[in-house]
Amino acid sequence: MNKAQTITAADSRPQRRYVSTRTRRSQGEKTRRKILNATLKVICRDGLRGVTHRSVATEANVHLSLTTYYFTDIEQMMLEAFQLFCDQDKPELESVLSSARDYLNGFSSQELRRRDTRKQVCKAMAELTGKHVYHQIVAHPESLALEQILFNESRLYGGLRQLSQRQRLKQIEPLTNLCRIFSKNHPEISAELLFGSITSIEYHALKTPRDELDQAHITALLRRLMGWVVGLQSE
Repeated sequence: MNKAQTITAADSRPQRRYVSTRTRRSQGEKTRRKILNATLKVICRDGLRGVTHRSVATEANVHLSLTTYYFTDIEQMMLEAFQLFCDQDKPELESVLSSARDYLNGFSSQELRRRDTRKQVCKAMAELTGKHVYHQIVAHPESLALEQILFNESRLYGGLRQLSQRQRLKQIEPLTNLCRIFSKNHPEISAELLFGSITSIEYHALKTPRDELDQAHITALLRRLMGWVVGLQSE
C-alpha cells in the first residue's frame, strides 16, 4: 500500500466527535433550566405535594434519571425552581413602583400634609395599583399562583421557608417606604398589613372566573386601603 492509499484509508475511518467541556456544560445548564421550569409548572398545577421526580420528568419530557442526576432530592429541586422564579425580572412591577415614586416626588413635604393632597394621592395610587393588580390577575395568573404557594405552603420545608421570608421582605420594602412618607409611627407594620391585604385581594381574584372580574371593585378596595395608609381612615 503506497502513501496515498494509506492516507485514504485513514480518512475513511469513522471520526470521533469531540464535544468540548464548555458545550457539555452549556447543554447541562439547559437541561437543568428545563427541569426547573417543569417543576414550576407542576407546582402551579398540582401544588407542592404534586412534585415528584416522575411528574417533573414527564412535564420536562426528559429521562427520569436526569432529575436525580441534577438534584439530590425533591426539596432541592423545588428550592432551586422557586429561586429561579424569584430571580426573574419583573419589569411591570418595577414600572409601577417607579411611577409611584415619580408621582410622590412631585409633592413637597408640606403639600403632603394637606388633606386635599392626600385625597388626590389616595385616588391616584389606588388607580395605579388597581390597574397593575388587575393586569397581573388576567395576564400572569400562574405567577400569582406560584407566589401564593411559596408564601402559604412552604413552611414545611426549611429552605423554602427561608426563601419565602426573604421574598416577602423584598416585596414589603417599597411599601414600607411609601408608608413612611405619611407616618413615622411603625411604617414597617403598616406596610406588612398593606402587603397582606393586597395579596389577599389578588389571591381571592384568582378564584374568580375571568368574565366576573371587576377592576372597579378591585380599585375601590385598594382606595380604601390607600386611604388608611395616607391618613384618611374615615373616607
